[in-house]
Amino acid sequence: MQTQLRPFTFAGHTLFRVDFDPATLHPADLFWLAHHAQITRFAPRRQAEHLAGRIAAAAALRHAGSDSPAPGIGAHREPLWPQGFCGSITHTAGVAIAVAVKRDSATQGIGIDRETLLDERSAPDIAEGALQAGERLRLHQTSLPYPVAVTLAFSAKESLFKALFPQVKTRFGFECAELLSVTEGRLELRLTQPLGPFGVNERFIVHWLQNQSTLMTLAHY
Repeated sequence: MQTQLRPFTFAGHTLFRVDFDPATLHPADLFWLAHHAQITRFAPRRQAEHLAGRIAAAAALRHAGSDSPAPGIGAHREPLWPQGFCGSITHTAGVAIAVAVKRDSATQGIGIDRETLLDERSAPDIAEGALQAGERLRLHQTSLPYPVAVTLAFSAKESLFKALFPQVKTRFGFECAELLSVTEGRLELRLTQPLGPFGVNERFIVHWLQNQSTLMTLAHY
């Protein structure tokens, strides 16, 4: 598969981006993955996304100081990061991005998400499903166009949930976190219920960056 790998910095972390062309995927490319047998039933486009994400993740792990191969797949299809490291992967529209860091006193979990900006038609429907009434009101009060604001809130929750999942170890919904505030490049989320070791009302900062037609978020704790 044709890919192009490059690093970039976001929110104080080094991330790795892979631009890829799903149409160039060859079945033999998947043998690069130790867990290739687990994705044989994926649709070809999904296989390409998965491979690109693992290529980015392997680069991120090397940068973080690990000699482990690309992360495998967990019971909930989450990436399995090597002991002592945490990371996250996202992919959208021919782009995969990954980050990996050592677990230490400063970072116990990290999550990233990249979304294509919603349009005027789809934003209200997404907001209705992912956000409470108070959150929707706060988004209307920001200076951001409403579709951008909804994309941001949706993506921020995705990033936070990816960061928390290795500790929570079970799926949980958008209602578990509430958007409290949005400022330039940062927003704050609050847990509305306990999640694993995380208590109700625990707060998290999420960093964000808009780039033309996409938006990216990063959460860590």
